[in-house]
Amino acid sequence: SYYTGAMTATLAPGLARKVKKILDTKVDSAELLSSFATLSEIHTENTPSARRGLRAVVEKRGLSIHKEFLFSAQTVIDALAEVQKELDGLGECCDGIAAGLDSSKASTSSLLTQTEQLRRNLAASTRRSQLVDEFLQSYQLSEGEVAALEEAEVGDTFFGALDRVRQIHANCRQLLHTHHQRAGLEIMDAMGQHQEAAYEKLCRWVQNECRALSSDDAPEVDELLQKAAHALHQRPVLFKYCAEEVATSRHNALFQRFIAALTRGGPGGTPRPIEMHAHEPRRYIGDMLAWVHQSLASEHELLVSLFGAGEEGMTRKESGELRLSGDMPSTAVLLDRVFESICRPLKVRIEQVLMSSPSLLLCFRLSHLLAFYSATMGNILGEEGQLVETLKGCKEMASRIFFDQLKAKGDQLQRYPPPPPRDLSPPPQVSETVRQLLEIIEIFDTGMEQHSQEEANAELEKVLTAGLTPLLSMCEKSSEALSADAPSRVDEGKHLDPSAQRVYLINCIHGIQTLLGRRAFMENWITKLGEMVEAHTAALVGGEVGVILS
Repeated sequence: SYYTGAMTATLAPGLARKVKKILDTKVDSAELLSSFATLSEIHTENTPSARRGLRAVVEKRGLSIHKEFLFSAQTVIDALAEVQKELDGLGECCDGIAAGLDSSKASTSSLLTQTEQLRRNLAASTRRSQLVDEFLQSYQLSEGEVAALEEAEVGDTFFGALDRVRQIHANCRQLLHTHHQRAGLEIMDAMGQHQEAAYEKLCRWVQNECRALSSDDAPEVDELLQKAAHALHQRPVLFKYCAEEVATSRHNALFQRFIAALTRGGPGGTPRPIEMHAHEPRRYIGDMLAWVHQSLASEHELLVSLFGAGEEGMTRKESGELRLSGDMPSTAVLLDRVFESICRPLKVRIEQVLMSSPSLLLCFRLSHLLAFYSATMGNILGEEGQLVETLKGCKEMASRIFFDQLKAKGDQLQRYPPPPPRDLSPPPQVSETVRQLLEIIEIFDTGMEQHSQEEANAELEKVLTAGLTPLLSMCEKSSEALSADAPSRVDEGKHLDPSAQRVYLINCIHGIQTLLGRRAFMENWITKLGEMVEAHTAALVGGEVGVILS
């Protein structure tokens, strides 16, 4: 590098740059090596003359390559010329087509306008057609639905059409809130005619089906009949007719079944006729009431399955006719109408038993049995039901006969008091009467009738008063035979102890008190008897003290 720098310093500036450029050239680059390889193929001789003509050789070589390129490109140029010619022809055709299209567009513009207008009209007509279809679907019945309402038998198709009529009727109410009120009224009128005709047809069908129910003891109500009865809730008057038809048919059927149960018994003689036990009053009345209660349960189930378990909707006029008071039927009123048929025969037979002079205990048992069934059936029929009123009347009759017999027995005790025993012990009538009262109390405690504590105490107090008051009066009259001025004296002339009458009364009252025992409802009587014993004891002690002091 030092040498190079010294040499370039002695040369002219231009020559020095060239020398420097040559010296700085990298002779090992890939491009330079490739150029040398190509040059060695062209220039085979390395002589001074060859080196002097190197430039001319290279230029000739380049010219030869360019000529070859031009010769090879001539084919492409010719092909491009052909393409250009085709493009020019295609352009001319396009111009002709464009001119034709412009001419056609100018001549068919009115047709296109008309076509566009028709297309818009077709879209509007299609929309109107859809609206008409939707309107007919919402506010009109199909031919099949009309046929189902007018001609077909009552079935699922009929109820589907009837629901459709109700839906259209409801849609018309919404239509009345718009400016299409006239259309809504006309459609409602047409649907109302279809609806009324359908409900009348349904009512006749239900009545015919309900008449067929009277032939069975415990008929099963199919789902279709339940659906029909439920549909008639929309027409209370028609529903009333159907309810009356069912009540009448079951009314007559129940009467026949009751008479058959009394006289013929069940199928094949099992169970046996109820009247075969007429000589056993308690069983006889119990069997009749049990049959009535069982029939009430089956009839209640039938009416509930048919009309539903509505508790409001019908009441009863004084004449016995059903009167509408709401939308739902009253099962209690219908049941009362059905069981009205057996009230008289049941009442006559119970009264026959009660008029046959049953025993005191039997009257009390029957009274409580009738009270139990009256309360049980009153839960279903209501307190105003005729069957419940009949049972209450029979219960009151049994209670009246019971208290009449109890009073008659007390009057007999007072009218014919027993003579005091010589040992001044209570007469047998005391223990007999008290034990009978205890049996009555036991019947009351073990009975099926449910009482509140106040009602139970009041009834038992009434029974004890009716039994014990005449018994105490009997003891008083019986003790009069022990007094000194008695017309018939028990000592037959012997000396009579003046304290005997008090002792005898104390023994009688204490015997009653001991036999009664101690129960909550007897507290008043136990206290009263205790006070009577204390009073007689005080009088006895006072008399004895007076005798001793005198």
